[in-house]
Amino acid sequence: MFILLASLLAGCAGGQTPREAFQQQTQDLVMTEYFLDKAGFQHWPVDQTTPKRQALLDAIPRGKLSTYQRNGQTYHVYTDEAAQRLYVGDEAAYQRYLALSQGRKLCERVVAPDSSSFWNCYDEYQALTGGRPRSQ
Repeated sequence: MFILLASLLAGCAGGQTPREAFQQQTQDLVMTEYFLDKAGFQHWPVDQTTPKRQALLDAIPRGKLSTYQRNGQTYHVYTDEAAQRLYVGDEAAYQRYLALSQGRKLCERVVAPDSSSFWNCYDEYQALTGGRPRSQ
């Protein structure tokens, strides 16, 4: 009971009702995905035929851009669990995302501690598509 009351008070202390907080989170999610799309992030579909991507989708923290680096290459990945897809962009796409979002703090960027699962997916994706983005 105390935990429930404390969480309700914490929500009220922030000046937002739980419903307003949910609406703000939803709006931030929609805006983040819109800006990622406009910035040129590729959509990598995730389904039962792509187990490596599913593992990556499950491993990436929700609501964060995870950064992966290898041999001078940098890629950023964001998950859309509801649509079962990954947004994947290089450094140029990430810089366009920052410019489009105009300083809005929509999602946090984190450096992934283990990048092997991403690079396995990346190498597989490149082999399947010949390095070309697939239609979205």
